[in-house]
Amino acid sequence: MKIGLAVLAGLLILPGCAHERDKARTLDEVHVIYNWQDEPGTELARAYAGDVRRFLVPLGREGALAALRSAGYECIFGEAHEAYLEPAAQCTYSFASRACQMDWEVFLTSEPAMPGGIETLDTAFQRDCVGTGRDWPEPVLSAIDSQLAPPDLPSRP
Repeated sequence: MKIGLAVLAGLLILPGCAHERDKARTLDEVHVIYNWQDEPGTELARAYAGDVRRFLVPLGREGALAALRSAGYECIFGEAHEAYLEPAAQCTYSFASRACQMDWEVFLTSEPAMPGGIETLDTAFQRDCVGTGRDWPEPVLSAIDSQLAPPDLPSRP
């Protein structure tokens, strides 16, 4: 997993900087502008979708994939067929803090009538935190939640 200092700084230092959001100029900046651990998931998912669309659609398929890879996303591809000559791409990025595991996803398909264009661009954001109160989009019982259990201590004589 690739962790950039800018991402870490954004998660730990810049929470609540809503006025800075409009200044994102790159996909990398989207990852540091929002307080991904604490802000309401619905708002984060909506903002993420808007920012990703604003940055990637004008770039076309190859430019969008290059921008995603440059921002640390890992992409896998489907199979092409006669209606879609360029395979669909699913690109994911993950970051873990001490409190939460966050995952971002971009799914895109090419425009059949215009090779190199983007027909569909969907996004997803998920958060799994210690406890289930901040999990999003729904509570997740996972290994990270076991951190709430007190450790087994040896008994004293």
